[in-house]
Amino acid sequence: MEYRGFSSRLETNNPSKGYAREQESLGDDFIDDFRLPINHKPTENVDLDNVEQASLDTQLTSSNVGYRLLQKMGWKGKGLGKDEQGIIEPIKSGMRDPKLGIGKQEEDDFFTAEENIQRKKLDVEVEETEEHAKKRENVRRKFKLRSKKYARFSIVIFAINSTNWQWSLKLISAHMIIIIESVLKK
Repeated sequence: MEYRGFSSRLETNNPSKGYAREQESLGDDFIDDFRLPINHKPTENVDLDNVEQASLDTQLTSSNVGYRLLQKMGWKGKGLGKDEQGIIEPIKSGMRDPKLGIGKQEEDDFFTAEENIQRKKLDVEVEETEEHAKKRENVRRKFKLRSKKYARFSIVIFAINSTNWQWSLKLISAHMIIIIESVLKK
């Protein structure tokens, strides 16, 4: 009996278990009544007359917090800097994904910009020249090798056995074969 009483005291002291029991007693229907969809935007009982839309097209008003802070620091509405040669209007910010951090979008833009992408093309991306294809085809016929066509590229596939393994190594070193399927026959 003592053990049972001890466990019941633990259950009542643990807030997460109590919350779970409370949720079970309320039922799922009750909880769903108070949830709003993620994309919900209030349309009723909203007074938009006194709301100012932030825009770079309009001048900052004297009620703007940033405007007031600049004035307290001695700004008179002219260019920033010692000789008032700096910018007058606010810095423009571009559209960004709201789920990204402040500097992440610029970083992504840098790495995905076409002028910044400099990589070595893969062998598969480089198209095979006609001269190279004729050489490969002659070698295939000479050694009676099988070939298969994958996408735009003909690929020679052969088996290494005791008779042609030396030629196979020469072909590999000459970059005549793209894929090698090695089957060792005993």
